[in-house]
Amino acid sequence: MGEAAGETRGDGFITHVITHDIRLRPGTTADIPAFRALGEAVVPATYGPIDAAYAQRMLDEWWVPEVFERSLARNAHLVAEVDGQVVAMAAFGRLSQSHRDFPHVTGDREVMWKLYVHPDHQGRGIGGRLLAEVEAMVEGDVLWLEVVDGNQQAYDFYRAHGFTEVERVTDRDWPDDVWLRKELGRGPR
Repeated sequence: MGEAAGETRGDGFITHVITHDIRLRPGTTADIPAFRALGEAVVPATYGPIDAAYAQRMLDEWWVPEVFERSLARNAHLVAEVDGQVVAMAAFGRLSQSHRDFPHVTGDREVMWKLYVHPDHQGRGIGGRLLAEVEAMVEGDVLWLEVVDGNQQAYDFYRAHGFTEVERVTDRDWPDDVWLRKELGRGPR
């Protein structure tokens, strides 16, 4: 699927056209350097205004090769490429497979841990395509995710895609987590 953009002059002619082929594929360990580069582009811009120390902690603890190696072994990862370059990624799996503890949660749930699009490629539908693919891969009928309180862009994106807020969890060491869920309208497959 290609994407075209351009400006129309007063005489109806398009002054320039840029076409990008967006390709989705499974993520692999070979993508780890691209994941780190994506994190460096996205995390400070997204979380820095909320809490700069938290943004740096995210990069230092969650966007490092060792964590991605463990995550790739346990969770599904999807990559979006434009012109052969990784511009977005999503990761999801079971709560029981997380590298963090969630003492307030009972039972297991399928959680989308990451969905990030490089700032230069936002607004092109890539996030929506990744989300739709994740939803298709979920085994059960509910998909969960958490958003950092203050990340209004992500919160609004997920609400527009059918997620509802379920709870807010306060932690003194981190900004609050806002848990959202979406009923996928199907039973277990």
